Amino acid sequence: METKEEFFQFEKKTQHIFNELYEKKGWLFKRIVGPKNKEYDVLVKLDDSKWWKIEEKYRSKDYGDLLVETIQDTETLAPGWIHTTKAQILFYGFENMLGGHIIYWVGMKRLRDFVNKNKDNYQERISTKGWGRTVNIAIPWETIVAEKLGGIIK
Repeated sequence: METKEEFFQFEKKTQHIFNELYEKKGWLFKRIVGPKNKEYDVLVKLDDSKWWKIEEKYRSKDYGDLLVETIQDTETLAPGWIHTTKAQILFYGFENMLGGHIIYWVGMKRLRDFVNKNKDNYQERISTKGWGRTVNIAIPWETIVAEKLGGIIK
């Protein structure tokens, strides 16, 4: 994937993976379209009967980490999704080696606090695909689980 359009197509293609999860769990969900979609991707009514704002991210394979976008574009200094999302929970998925899917949940407030305190402890990863020059940090899944920021839901 090299262009914004390819990223949009990939995101659209992976929505069904999250939809299948919601349906399997018996969770009601409402996809968000239009301007509100910049704030979060979907509303999901989890087991506690409360609607939650969910940000969805999907990578094509397991890299062993959660890639957190801190700056969306270094030219404009647009902040990354860690700073702009209004979601309460992040659902982060990837394809496993058997062709299935693994999906983690991560609490956004705890993740944001963790990143703000610890971002200098992680090496920046620069991506020039899609949005221009994007700055990310990669937090190992072991750290996410050990710090009680999230865990596997599927």
